[in-house]
Amino acid sequence: MDRFDFGYAPYDSLNLNQRQLLQQSVDIAFFDDDETIIRPQQPIEHLYVVIKGLVKEIGSDGEVVALYHPHDTFEARALVEGTSQNQFVVAEQALVYTIPKAAVTEIMESNAQFGAYFYASVAEKFASLSGNTNEDEFASLFTAKVRDAYRHNTAWLDGSATILEAAQTMHDSKTKSLLVRHEGRIGLLTESVFRNIVIAGTPSDDPAHKWATFDLISIDSDDFIFNALLRMTQFHIQRVIVEDNGEVIGALEQIDILAYVSNHSHLVAQRLERAQSIDELVAIAAQMNDSIQALRKNGVRAPQLAQLMQVLNSSLFEKAWSMIAPPEIYGQSCLVAMGSEGRGEQVLKTDQDNALIMREGIDTEAAAQAAEAFSATLELLGYPPCKGRIMVNNPEWRKTLPEFKKTVASWCASPNPANMMNLAIFVDAKAVAGDASLLNEVRAHLRKRLNNDAGMLMAFARAVEQFDSHGQGFFSQLLRRETTEKMDIKKMGLFPVVHGVRALSLEARLDETNTFERIQKLVQLKVLDEQLGKDIAETQRYLMELRLKAGLLSLHNGQVKEPNQVNVHSLSTLERDLLKEALQVVKRFKNVIRHHFHLNT
Repeated sequence: MDRFDFGYAPYDSLNLNQRQLLQQSVDIAFFDDDETIIRPQQPIEHLYVVIKGLVKEIGSDGEVVALYHPHDTFEARALVEGTSQNQFVVAEQALVYTIPKAAVTEIMESNAQFGAYFYASVAEKFASLSGNTNEDEFASLFTAKVRDAYRHNTAWLDGSATILEAAQTMHDSKTKSLLVRHEGRIGLLTESVFRNIVIAGTPSDDPAHKWATFDLISIDSDDFIFNALLRMTQFHIQRVIVEDNGEVIGALEQIDILAYVSNHSHLVAQRLERAQSIDELVAIAAQMNDSIQALRKNGVRAPQLAQLMQVLNSSLFEKAWSMIAPPEIYGQSCLVAMGSEGRGEQVLKTDQDNALIMREGIDTEAAAQAAEAFSATLELLGYPPCKGRIMVNNPEWRKTLPEFKKTVASWCASPNPANMMNLAIFVDAKAVAGDASLLNEVRAHLRKRLNNDAGMLMAFARAVEQFDSHGQGFFSQLLRRETTEKMDIKKMGLFPVVHGVRALSLEARLDETNTFERIQKLVQLKVLDEQLGKDIAETQRYLMELRLKAGLLSLHNGQVKEPNQVNVHSLSTLERDLLKEALQVVKRFKNVIRHHFHLNT
């Protein structure tokens, strides 16, 4: 009978000779409750694998930083470095395999995968896991071509046409973008550019080519949809230009990909475009979770899925608001989504987080009625009311432009926790309907008010510690007998990263709202170390995956009130190992934030 169990990672990667070597050298040791297996700075001569029992790892600050269950391995890194920085103590009587250093070294020299499991960087480990999904799940994305999803309805315009003609063409074609031909080049004109045209006071007879973008990202019609999706994600764009044998034939949008891979006979995106009533929107929204399930089965990961769902949700919100708000209200206001929806990091439906910025002179009573109807409609669409009433039907989040500017300034002038949380919610805002220039004006006003106010930024950043458990980490809490093996993935992992990055971005006056885009920009500006930036980005992706997995399971079980609760016991050995790594990255990043904003002073 085999002395060692090779049925789990990374030992399942060993070949016959390597398994024989391990079998011949492995031993078994027993440790009693509270017995110390490894002391700080103690020379390490063995790799330990838990057979039965529970071992806790204690950091230099006395906090329990990890728990090791059956099939878990420790202390691989210290085996190479010579000593461990932490202490390993038995929490429950433990039976462990002990593998001599010489055997481990010999196996690593002949098996790169085995060594990478222990010594790859955190970012590499998370990236490796995200690619470890069954290839069948990716089949449709890997085999479907761009030509399969591309809808041949692209509108074209000559560059010499006026911007008024461009707007009329968009209206008649029911499209949000045009391809522009000008002097042998192909450009793109999108709906969003018209806000800049209006702000600049541009005459309606100005030529369209002056406002088109000619530096375009393209993809061949014979390429895979998956590559189009990756390109959109890589360049942070919502559409790519489609070419056929080098000739531009149209544009492919994120929403087209979402529609294709959702695998529904009545595609969500197209149904949204055609919807004419609130009842139709309710029916479409009811199928959103089905679309998410289908996308997951087709291999779309949580961060990309969140971005795609942001596109769909924005279309849903815009459509609902256009049906509810009278034209004079719609055109003289800006509806914004905030929080995770504004950042493009929410997959499943979450509480409403929105606001309305209005121009002076607007009929505020009519706006209030429209806002009330909109909040009620979102509830019908499956978006619960916000417990903190951060919604357009709350007058505090429905104000004229001067009033909104004044409110934002008051938050900065009085940086108490409530004001700082309001500010945190607002800085993630994304315009989804109406006049986006209103949001831009409030943001510009906020930048002026910041004025290197170190005290305000310190107060803002302090929320990163909001869910600290008086110095006791998650693994310490698990050791209490009255607790369950569940963790709130949002409070323990996602929020500290989101808010820490948000604080650095506010200080740097970045325009980006998405956490991954902010991290990338902060690394470029050398505000964040490049390796730390990679680690926290991959950590965030992994935690989003765990959150989505838990949320879908919660929906399946009808436990809608626990979308962020991850059952640690249900995780595989590899998932638990990466969760420990993730929480260590979160802890490291929080220390960076504390130091940067002098939170310990």
